[in-house]
Amino acid sequence: MEKVTSKEFFTVMWRGVCQVTSWFFGKFGFKKEGRLNKIMWRVFATSATIVLCFFAFAIVCGVGDCVYNKHRQKHQDCYSPGCWASMHISRDIYYHNTENGKSYVFNSRTGEKLIEHVTWIAEPNGEDTLVCFSNGKKRGYFSKNTGKVIIEPKYEHAWIFSEGLASVDDNGYIKFIDTTGKVIIDNKMFYSPYMDGLVFHGGYCIVYTDNAERCGLMDKTGKFTLPKEFDSIELENEYNLWHVVKGEEEAVLDKNLEVVIPFTRCSIYIDEGTIDLTMREDHTMRKYDMEGSLINDFYINSIRMLEYEKEEIVYRYLKREAVDVDDDVYDYTSEESYHPKATAKLRAYVAGDGFEGLMAADGHIVTMPLYKDIEALSYDLYLCTSTNNDKIIVNGKGEIVK
Repeated sequence: MEKVTSKEFFTVMWRGVCQVTSWFFGKFGFKKEGRLNKIMWRVFATSATIVLCFFAFAIVCGVGDCVYNKHRQKHQDCYSPGCWASMHISRDIYYHNTENGKSYVFNSRTGEKLIEHVTWIAEPNGEDTLVCFSNGKKRGYFSKNTGKVIIEPKYEHAWIFSEGLASVDDNGYIKFIDTTGKVIIDNKMFYSPYMDGLVFHGGYCIVYTDNAERCGLMDKTGKFTLPKEFDSIELENEYNLWHVVKGEEEAVLDKNLEVVIPFTRCSIYIDEGTIDLTMREDHTMRKYDMEGSLINDFYINSIRMLEYEKEEIVYRYLKREAVDVDDDVYDYTSEESYHPKATAKLRAYVAGDGFEGLMAADGHIVTMPLYKDIEALSYDLYLCTSTNNDKIIVNGKGEIVK
C-alpha cells in the first residue's frame, strides 16, 4: 500500500469539496464562469475544507481519548512513589488506593505487586511493624518493611498493633495476639460494635463490659488492674495520666496507676501542664499541677459589672421635621421617657460551667458561684437565678431576702 502524503490528502479533499459545492449550487442555477465567480467558489471550497479538517481532528481526538481511557482503566496499576494515590508505608513499600476497589500494596523498587484487593490499611503504633489491612471481607496483617502478609485475613474485626500485641475479633470473642498470630490473652470478652481503642498504651489497655457500658484497665498479662466499673477512662498528657470517671466523681492516676487526684465530685480538665477541677457542689474551680499539688483553690473566668434602673424617670424631647403636602416644612417635637441606669455596688464573677457569684470591688467574695445568672435590682439588691431557674433576691451581704 502506497503512503499518502498530507499534501495529497488535503488536495484530494479540497477538490472533492469543490466538486460537491459546484454540484450543489449548480442545482440552483449558479455558474462559476468568470474570474470573480471562480475566486468566490475557491474561497468557499477552501473554507469548507478547513471546517471539515477541524471536524475530522475533533473526531480523531475523541476516539483517541476513549481508547486511552479504556486502556488506562484496564491497565491502571501504578508503581511510582510519586503517584497521588500512593501512600508511603516504609522505604520501598507503598499502598496504592484506587477508586474501583482494586487497591494494592507494592514494592516501588522492584515494581512488584505484593497484596491485591486491599480496601483499607491501618498502620501500627510506635516500633510495631505489622500493618492491619482488610480485603473487603476479613482483616489480617502484613509487614510494613517487606509488604508480605504475615497473618492471613481471617478476622471479622481487628485493631492495630501496639506494644507487640493486637486485639482481634475471633468468632465473636476479643483476643490479643502477638506478631505470629499466637493468642496471648483470652479473657472470654464478647465483641461489641461499641468497642473502640482496644490498644495498649504504657502497658495498659482499656477494656469494656459485654454491653460496652462500663470499662476498666487490663495489663499485658491479661490481669484487670482496674475493674470494669467505670463510665470512661481516657489517656491524657501524652499518655502520662489516666483520667477516670465514675458517676459524678472523677480522678486522675499516673502512668503507674498511682493516685494524683483522688475521686472527687467534680469535672476534670487536663491541659497545658495543669489539672483543672470544677466542683459540682458550688462550681468553684481549683488548679493543680501534674503531680497533684494544689496551685490555687479558687479562681474565676471573668468579671462583669452590674447595672440597674433608677426609680426616677427622665423625659427628653426630640425635635423632628415634617413635610406637608404643599412642600412646606414644619418642625414638631415628641416626648420620650426612660429610667437612667447606674452601677450596682457588687460585681458578678463567672466561675466553672458559667455559674456566677457576687464579689465586692476589692475582690472580696460575697457569695459562691451558685447562680446561672445575676441581675441588679438596685444599688445593693440582686436577682439571682438558681439551677432550676427559680429566682431569689440577695442583698449586698449575700443573704437571701425573704
